[in-house]
Amino acid sequence: MKKDMIFKELIQLDWEVKDQEEFFDKMVDKLYALGYVKDTYKEAIKTREANYPTALPVEPFPVAIPHADMIHIIKPFIACTRLKNPVDWCEMANNDVVHPVKFIFMLGFMKSDEHIDLLQVLVENFQDPALMDRLVHAKTEDEYYEIVCGMKGMEI
Repeated sequence: MKKDMIFKELIQLDWEVKDQEEFFDKMVDKLYALGYVKDTYKEAIKTREANYPTALPVEPFPVAIPHADMIHIIKPFIACTRLKNPVDWCEMANNDVVHPVKFIFMLGFMKSDEHIDLLQVLVENFQDPALMDRLVHAKTEDEYYEIVCGMKGMEI
């Protein structure tokens, strides 16, 4: 995982959305407006998530890590969102299980091999109750940004 993929302008705290669809609409519109994704990204992320869901059943909080193919990305990013209220999200590799997701880390990759290491680092960090507690209680986007950038396995 690379710190240079995390941008303060892509940190959202306590976003209010009613479901996954509204989250994608809101987040992708922001990513597109800021020049991170192509106009094909919204359809691509929704289709990929429907076919390959990304909620991780980690404790203490399930986390979603949606991503789409590289062809839809202009600039690599990790968009970190903490929702005000959890939304239902299907479990990775198991569409029959739904989790209440409060944290979403939307990923945009430019290299095909980049995501495997990043996903391993994220999963490991998301299982740390102390880290997740800090993310829950972060008061500002700057504080949230510093916590994410300080996760184990971060490199420049």
